[in-house]
Parts: sequence; structure tokens; C-alpha cells
Amino acid sequence: MRKVLLALCGAIVTLIAVCLTRALMLPAAPSSESAESPVDLAQNRDAIAGRLAQAIRFETVSWGDARPMNEEAFAGFADFLEQTYPAAHRAMRRETVSGGSLLYRWPGTDASAKPVAFLAHLDVVPVEPGTEAEWTHPPFSGAIADGAVWGRGALDNKGQVIALMEAAERLAAQGFRPSRDVYFLFGHDEEVGGPAGAAAIAALLKERDVRFAWTLDEGSGLVDGVIPGAARPVALIATAEKGYVTLRFSAVAAGGHSSAPAPDTAVSLVARAVVAVTEEPYDLELDRSIVAFLRALAPELPFARKVALANLWLTGGMIKSAFAENPTLAASMRTTTAPTIIDGGTKANVLPQRAEAYVNYRIHPRDSVESVVARAVRVIGDERIDVEALEPSEPSPQSSTDSDGYRVIEDSVRAIFGSVAIAPSLTLQGTDTKNYVAAGIADDYYRFTPFIYQPDDLKRIHGTDERVMIDDLVRAATFYEDLIRRGG
Repeated sequence: MRKVLLALCGAIVTLIAVCLTRALMLPAAPSSESAESPVDLAQNRDAIAGRLAQAIRFETVSWGDARPMNEEAFAGFADFLEQTYPAAHRAMRRETVSGGSLLYRWPGTDASAKPVAFLAHLDVVPVEPGTEAEWTHPPFSGAIADGAVWGRGALDNKGQVIALMEAAERLAAQGFRPSRDVYFLFGHDEEVGGPAGAAAIAALLKERDVRFAWTLDEGSGLVDGVIPGAARPVALIATAEKGYVTLRFSAVAAGGHSSAPAPDTAVSLVARAVVAVTEEPYDLELDRSIVAFLRALAPELPFARKVALANLWLTGGMIKSAFAENPTLAASMRTTTAPTIIDGGTKANVLPQRAEAYVNYRIHPRDSVESVVARAVRVIGDERIDVEALEPSEPSPQSSTDSDGYRVIEDSVRAIFGSVAIAPSLTLQGTDTKNYVAAGIADDYYRFTPFIYQPDDLKRIHGTDERVMIDDLVRAATFYEDLIRRGG
């Protein structure tokens, strides 16, 4: 028995030693040095803020219903960009696509080099009716107050458009010319999927045999106070994007008076289907992309958490349980299931003859639209429920973290934001990039918005009191200037 206990103690000591050694082998956290924006850009912060404020006042709303686009607003925004950034418009060639999207090409000195593209969008989501009074400043006022520019589109996505144009204007005014062609691709209907904007631009570029080395769109950014245990902002460069599909569950049943109901009504059938898929969520998985994210993040965390992340072979179950408590982290590890609409019946004492529900799925790259539909049918297990896929969009493939594109994005993040942790990530929302992925016109596709997001900021995107801090806007312009110099 004594020998057994000694062997057991030895095994435990060895296990602890292995775990600690693996943790100590992780890279050390970078120094806390921070970078500063160039003095001339910082001195022009009020002017930059004023230009974004003007951009917000153009009500370029994508309604998502039968209402047509506000052609006057989009044309006014395009004219504003041309008048506000004259040097950039002299250096770049601009054309309008589908009546509202803008395609800019900045010719490079080396025609044989693959071009790069920066993506953004001109449209914004509507303000939910009845919530206008809840805004600190009117949603299309472009108010400048409390160190921020307020209004719909400040974060999503006019702040990025303006930051890109500020960078281009400054570079062009200095006589800069990129070594390769640089494209700015600004869609006008991203908020409704981009069928007439990004998809049309992608088709046009494919027809012209344009192929990019890499593209950079909105998506992830620098998060501060969002990842538990991380004391400093973490820059998340998204290398993939979730897919999207809404499944409509519908059922029909005999009508009649509610005083003599059958065992099931159309409403109860649909309700049971919604409960079935909700109560059987997709499993959380520590796949290769999540492991890469965790290893990049580990140096920023307290030592105990670093030990856990360095030994996922032992602690994987514990990590998954912890992530399950955080909706954002959990969503990065699986396909999500979100019931959003249920409809059926006309009167409380009338048996409904038809009912339907809508369940929105954001599809992890290891799944597909087809597999989501098949799983829903299996989980529901009721032939009386019809399952129909609406607006399907496949998840994107993973882009490389070893490419020149990823490297220059990392370098520019460090140059502008200092020694922050940088980790590959997955974009949970949809972006215009999916249309370029579908066309297959780039080697790699990345998503990164150079703003620092606090937890409160995430609620403002598509929500009430959307705003961007002026310091973030200035840093974003500086980031794009640096990135175009390095990668263009």
C-alpha cells in the first residue's frame, strides 16, 4: 500500500510539474507601453469628429422591408465624401455600383502585385419606432458631446468609412502612392445582406479578373472589460465569420371552437418544436480556432487561469463550463439557436388552423446550412412540422494567421495601440465579406474594426445611444494610415 501511495503522490507531483511547466512556456505578456496618435491628427480631432457628425446626418437607412432606398440620402453622402476628401478623390478612381455603392481604386506602382481591399458600408439600421426619446441626443443629429460623436452609424459603420477616408486623404495629400492597388469597397445595403451592394461589387470585380491578396472588413475589434480576467484591451482579428439561416417552423391543424380541442393545435405543435430545438443546443467545442484564441490570450490572464489554458488536455471540460456562462464566449464555440418570432391564431376561443415560428441560427464554420436544417428536423422529430430555410448564408472558411495580411494587421495594431494582446477570433455577426467569400476573389479575408469596445458599447450597436469616442475615431484613422503604408 505504501508503494502505491508513493507512486500516486509521484504521479500527482509530476502532473503538477507538467502543468506548471506548460504554463511557464507560454509567451510572457507584452509590456504595457502604449502608442500615441501622430500630433497633427490629434490636433485635428475636432475636425475629424465634425466630419463624422456630418456623415451621420445623411439618413442612409436600410429598412429591410418593401421601402426603397433613400436615393437622395445616399447621393448626398457620396457627394459629401467627394467634397470633403478632395486629395483622396484625385488619387483614387471612383465608380458607383447599383446606384448606391462606391468602388474606389487607388492605382499602385507595381501592376503585378495582388491588390488589397478595405471594406465598409454606407447604410445603417433603422431606429426602432418609439425609442427615439430614449436617445441622449437625436439619432441622426450627429451631436458632439462628452468626448463622443453620437448617432446611428457612429459605430456601425460610418465611423469606419470616415476613418478610412481620413487616412486616404492624409496619405494622398502627402503624395503617397501604394506599391499595389488599394481598393475601398463601400456597400450600400450591408444591413440587409448586401445583395445589391457588396454582391454586385464582388461580381463586377470577378468579371474583371481582380483577385485580392487579402481584404479587411468590419467585425471584431479591441475589447476592454469583455473577456473575463484580461486586464488590458485585447485585439481580436477575425479570421472567419459565422453563417446565417432562419428556419421557419410551420404547422396546420383542424380549426373549430376552443371548447372541444383536439390533443394538439397548430400553436402547440409549433411551440413544442421551438422548445425542442431550444432545449437541445449545439455542443461547445474547443476546436483549433478556439485553442489558437485561448493560447494568444493566456499571457494576459492571472497565473492560475494561464495554467488552465496551457493544459486544455486536462482542463477543457472546465473551460467549456466557464465559457457557457458567458453568451458571447459560448457563441464563439458553437452554432447558436435563437427563437425570435412566433405567430398563430386570431381569437382566444378559436382553434388556430396555422401557426409558425422563426428560429435564427448563426452557424459555426464547422457546420453548414444543410446540417442545421437536418439537425432541426431530427431534434423536432414530428412530421407535422414543416421546416423551411430562409435567407441561408454559409459560414466562411478560416483565413490564415500566417499570411502577410494577418502579419501587417498585427504590426499596425501594435504600432497604434501599443503592446496589447492580439488573438485570432470568429465574427459572430454577418458582414459584407460573405459576399466576397462567395465570389472567391481573395486569398484571405479578415475582419477588424480599430475601435476599443467597452461592454456598454456592444449594446449600442444597432441599439439606443450609438456613439463613438472621438479618441477612438482618431486612432482608427491613424491605424488605417499605418496599415495602408505597410500593406499597400
